[in-house]
Amino acid sequence: MYISIKSRLIFLLIAFTLLPFVLLRIVAYPKVQSDLQEILIRNLDGIGHKQAELVTNWVQERVKNAGVIAENPFMTTCAKINEQDEDYPYVVKYLKSIQFKYGYKGILISDNKGMITVATAEERVGHDISQMDYFQQALQGNTYVSGIVPSEIPLINEFGEKEPGMPTMLVSTPLKDRDGMVAGVIVIRVDVNVLNNLMLSLKLGTTGETYLVNKNGYMITESRFVQQLRDIGLVKRRCALELTLINRETGELTHGVKQCIAGINGFDAKGYKDYRGTTVLGVWRWLPEYNWGVMAEIDKDEGYGPAYHLNYIVSSVLIILVIPIVFVAYMIGKKTSTPIIQLTEVTKKIALGDLAQCVVIKRDDEIGILANSFNIMAKSLDEKTREIAASEKRYRELFNSVKEGVYQSEPTEDGVFISINQAGAEILGYKSPHEVIGRKVRDIYVDQEDRRKVVEKLNKDGIWRSFTSLCKRKDGEMFYMERTSNLVVDETGKSLRIDGIFRDITERKILEAELQESEIHYRQLLKLLKEGIYQCEPTENGVFTWINQAGAELLGYASPEEVIGIPAKDTYVNPDDQKELIEVLEKNETRRDFVTYNKKKSGERFISESTCNMVRGANGKPIKILGIFRDITGK
Repeated sequence: MYISIKSRLIFLLIAFTLLPFVLLRIVAYPKVQSDLQEILIRNLDGIGHKQAELVTNWVQERVKNAGVIAENPFMTTCAKINEQDEDYPYVVKYLKSIQFKYGYKGILISDNKGMITVATAEERVGHDISQMDYFQQALQGNTYVSGIVPSEIPLINEFGEKEPGMPTMLVSTPLKDRDGMVAGVIVIRVDVNVLNNLMLSLKLGTTGETYLVNKNGYMITESRFVQQLRDIGLVKRRCALELTLINRETGELTHGVKQCIAGINGFDAKGYKDYRGTTVLGVWRWLPEYNWGVMAEIDKDEGYGPAYHLNYIVSSVLIILVIPIVFVAYMIGKKTSTPIIQLTEVTKKIALGDLAQCVVIKRDDEIGILANSFNIMAKSLDEKTREIAASEKRYRELFNSVKEGVYQSEPTEDGVFISINQAGAEILGYKSPHEVIGRKVRDIYVDQEDRRKVVEKLNKDGIWRSFTSLCKRKDGEMFYMERTSNLVVDETGKSLRIDGIFRDITERKILEAELQESEIHYRQLLKLLKEGIYQCEPTENGVFTWINQAGAELLGYASPEEVIGIPAKDTYVNPDDQKELIEVLEKNETRRDFVTYNKKKSGERFISESTCNMVRGANGKPIKILGIFRDITGK
């Protein structure tokens, strides 16, 4: 690639001046950025892991509390108590003390039929809960955690109002009698605000947050951006069970939530759109035992803020330095390179063929001496070029007037054509030599092993005369080529090229093949003079093209001339015998002891036994059927 001296000077000055800053931007900055990103994701992952442990421990504590209450023998009797019992107020008081101690929303006890016998909050005594999942699971002896779901009864919300469908969580466990039979169920209604506060308690910058998501893609704890979400109308009261965590541009779940509820723990360090439409970095963990996912996210701009700031500083320094450095380098380069550029422009014109050019540079330094020497050289070059052009014209006319192919190629097995005359290009099926030059020589051979043989022979003997091989033209047509080639070497014996002459000898080969075929034909006839011998076309309706006298007489004719031109199938009683014969010959080339019913010219029938061969041409196509037959009726 051409680069002027002026450009080189400018480039070198700029390069060595800015190199430290460029290295800082290209090498150091990506490493620092990568380290910052890795630290951020590692911190996010640690936060997500910690929050997942906190949530798990919190739920396990609620389950443990329910188990402790259920193990109290007094609770089992409460499954059969009613409001008229004198102990009823004490039971309610005891349950309320537990409720206030642990911050529950309410506690209820039902019998094993699902009828509520004791309740501390909004649940009505005598209400049937037998169809509820938490009752049915506990009735089977299991401790059940409902997850965060809409309340089936109105509960007091954060505004002091009763609201149906409030987010709530229920923990139920069986009450068993002394025989281990389930006598009832105790259900604890957990205050999910405690879980909200647990998730919001961890501060992660100004935009970072952790929250829980259920398997349906709903947020089940509160977002730190709840007021912002209310203002834009995404939620009315709260995020829990109202906010679907979707990308507002695509309408699909956000990337992190989609991966999380699929049970794939991981992180995204490149960034994705969250439920607000903001690009965030995220880490997620799925808690399969509760069908919850823990999400930890922070805005990408805040998370990668230090890396972006470093990039800004480095880029600003580069921009500030580039302008003055480029200006100074340009002035120095221009002053130094102007005469050299002038000399270069004249050189280009001479290279394009304008040998009358000269350089007008009057200087008393090395560049002036170079200009004078250049003018002398240009004059000498003009004279030599004229002589070479005349010589080349004579050589080209002689080269293209030869009627045989003349070529030069590289001296290797994979060597390509270096040059070829017009006659050679036409023999190979091309319109001009330009289409042949650059193509691999071995590609013209039907058997590319022939190229290896040529190279091997020339490396050994230096020349190979009258070498014949089967070649192919551009369109795939095959032909026979005869060539004489010699290897050209330099004074050290190194191979330079292969020079050769070739001609198309296909017609000669065809004549030789026909003569050989004729000789074989007549030799066979001499051996079969006592039998019927014939030739016919290799088709179902093919006619006799030749038959001997014995064959004509077997068919009831006086001479072979009467038979020639008759369809061979007309001599069979069953004309399909000819079709069957051709099918066998197409497959096996020969059919021996072929017994058929035939008929003579007079219509008289006889049984014949024949042996036939399919004869094919040089291209492999059938050209005739050669056969011998005899009358075996008497046998």
